[in-house]
Amino acid sequence: MKKPTGTIPKGPPTDPILALRTNELLAKGRQLEQQGKIAEAARVSAELANVAPNLPEAHQFMGIIAMRTGAAEIAAMSFERALHLKPRSADLHVALAQALLALRRPKDAASVLDKGRALHPNHAGMFRELGQAQLDLEQPDAALRSFLRAVKLQPDDLYSAHMASALAATGKPDPNYVADLFDSYAETFDAHLTGKLEYRVPEALAALLARHASVSGPTLDVGCGTGLMAMALPEALRPIDGIDIAPKMLAKAQERGIYRHLHAGDAAAVLLSEPSLTGPYGLIVSTDVFIYVGEITALFATLVERLAHGGILAFSVELNDGEGVAIRSSGRFTHSPNYIRALATANGLSVLAEEQHPIRLEREVPIPGQLFLLQRD
Repeated sequence: MKKPTGTIPKGPPTDPILALRTNELLAKGRQLEQQGKIAEAARVSAELANVAPNLPEAHQFMGIIAMRTGAAEIAAMSFERALHLKPRSADLHVALAQALLALRRPKDAASVLDKGRALHPNHAGMFRELGQAQLDLEQPDAALRSFLRAVKLQPDDLYSAHMASALAATGKPDPNYVADLFDSYAETFDAHLTGKLEYRVPEALAALLARHASVSGPTLDVGCGTGLMAMALPEALRPIDGIDIAPKMLAKAQERGIYRHLHAGDAAAVLLSEPSLTGPYGLIVSTDVFIYVGEITALFATLVERLAHGGILAFSVELNDGEGVAIRSSGRFTHSPNYIRALATANGLSVLAEEQHPIRLEREVPIPGQLFLLQRD
């Protein structure tokens, strides 16, 4: 990326008519962004940058809109231009680093953040993004220190708290982070996940069941969310009970009218305390749940206890190339196939079928995943 050179006058146009137009465009663009009219906001941002080429806010707004549309390269160029005009801005250091991370350039992102930290040594956002860059650079110890620093500076940062907990010796996620993440996502969850992120795991898992398993209900849907998995299952697998950590997601699931019982809370705790979920179940499904739990040994055993003999445990995981469990900068955990197979053997399950399947798009790239059907002996 080529940096601008020379001395540049900074600020809005000196021509009063252009200055007025600049203010109008900036106000209009921000309003359109708030209304979710991103395509219109993008057109306004281009005009704004043309009318006020030396205004850092113009390039910053263009970068923000570019990130909303997935145009990370344009975003990075815009944020870099804005930062050249406003070199001491903490927000612009963070924004540029985020764009570089989206472009899978963690080394460049870390360099930007190191410069930003020299100017703003107590800015929590710098350490939060630096932790992500360090994870992408396979520096987990450094990432842990960065996330711990971010939490110290901003104790209500649930993502940094989650990452610090996951990277610590205990390796446990922060349940408050997961619940808050999905509650805040409830209203747009289905459209965003199945649309922009091209999420097809429920349909793929249902198809795998249809090809390899002869199973009947009742069914337990662990981490049921808004009910996408239940919607993909045939009538023969009802009644269906559901558990989810996010109450607002459960409210959406309730609206579908599919579930017999729905319970909010941590899956392991709910299963141990709720008599209506003792089973036995002919099928237990868990799509994209273990990726937020990490070490699943205890939860896995609890699920198997509620599985009928001959019953099926069907689920998805994000894959890693190593062994065991690992945390990604996304805040999600990955599991190796050998880890899953070892859990199956230890719990008296046989592998009925497994199939690689992308979990979703992330930064426009498919995330490798695997679907498993395990049968209780």
